[in-house]
Amino acid sequence: MVELKFKRFTLNQRIQHIIFFTSFILLAYTGFPLKFPEEWWSRWMIESVGGFDNRTFIHHFSGLAMIGVSIYHVVYHILEKPRYDIIFNLKDLEDFQQQIRYYLRYSDEHPKFGRYTWKQKFEYFGAGFGAVIMGFTGLLMWQPFEAMKYFPIGFVQIANLFHTWEAVLASIAVFIGHIYDEHFGKFPNLSWLTGNIPEEEMRHEHPVEYEEAMKSQKIVDPENMEHKENKNILIVGFAKLVFTILFFAICIWMLWISYSVLTEAVKTFMVR
Repeated sequence: MVELKFKRFTLNQRIQHIIFFTSFILLAYTGFPLKFPEEWWSRWMIESVGGFDNRTFIHHFSGLAMIGVSIYHVVYHILEKPRYDIIFNLKDLEDFQQQIRYYLRYSDEHPKFGRYTWKQKFEYFGAGFGAVIMGFTGLLMWQPFEAMKYFPIGFVQIANLFHTWEAVLASIAVFIGHIYDEHFGKFPNLSWLTGNIPEEEMRHEHPVEYEEAMKSQKIVDPENMEHKENKNILIVGFAKLVFTILFFAICIWMLWISYSVLTEAVKTFMVR
């Protein structure tokens, strides 16, 4: 039996994505231990990368990698592959309203999304906004004394707070929101490696784009088709169980970090 595969990401886009999420994970892994240096897991995480000096180097290098790939992405997107359907429009508002009605059982019709859903657009622009905030505040914190030559000390202190809060917000959005949407229900989702998504996913999540592709017959190329292999249900089931346990563990950890940061902010700016 042959299953159609739809090309979702080019090789260039996949490389950008891998660099971005790899640098993001390294930034989170080497950043939170500095925020909570007294915790047992902080000391373990710092030791796991070879000590504090290595932690600092990895954090700074990852930050530069994220800034670099973000700038490259903007230039690439504008000059090479402009896609205006990634911009929010009135249909996104209609899709959002229809999805709420569908979830609340006021309608039996699921919204018909195009290439990008309203949630994917939020994640995309959220990642871009986060990269700008984290990049700018990170550079200020990298050389705080140099930064204070050009900015008031209060500005640098606020940048520190923004850096921490944006790190928490971005981590929650990625580890809980993005991973849940793109991997939890589609395990194993390998589109970030292969660039392809199966026909069933295309039909269910992007019906408008699916109908256009079928009408234009852009997927008749044999390179876009592969034989459907029988999956080992036991192995996939066990892998999904492990993924689920790790997912919930990260969720609990991120919520605890959020509570700790919020408590510290309240003590710092309200109690004093």
